[in-house]
Amino acid sequence: MTKAEVVAAQRAWAKCVTEQEVDGLLELYDFGDPDAPLLFKPTLANVIRLDRAGARSYFVGGDPNYPDDTGFLNLGWKTVEFQSAVGPVLKAGGLGYKDMGHKILTNLNGETTRADYTFAYHKLDGCVLISLHHSSLTWFPSTGE
Repeated sequence: MTKAEVVAAQRAWAKCVTEQEVDGLLELYDFGDPDAPLLFKPTLANVIRLDRAGARSYFVGGDPNYPDDTGFLNLGWKTVEFQSAVGPVLKAGGLGYKDMGHKILTNLNGETTRADYTFAYHKLDGCVLISLHHSSLTWFPSTGE
């Protein structure tokens, strides 16, 4: 796996989000190893998800097991921009890449949401997959005014 492949995976993620392609989006995650499950704590969620059903619910809503999910894709994102802190970094032992930074999401009204992210990637059967996804709204300190 190369940095370029990780950047391509990020572009694929952004494209799936802006085109509301939940199936394509879910294909970017590794749900396959029960001994090393996906760790998925997305921006607008209050619980960590470990499986495909939990991830799907976050993206499109409607799962009674996750009653607070309204569907991240339903927010109508027009653009997604990853702003990596240093670029994807090769993990120890060469077993994939990790990346951290900000992602800027813009909705159809031109309003932006800034989230901090940490992703870990590995390659399986020729595909770059996400094995860890954590994101949260960026904290902006109060100016005291």
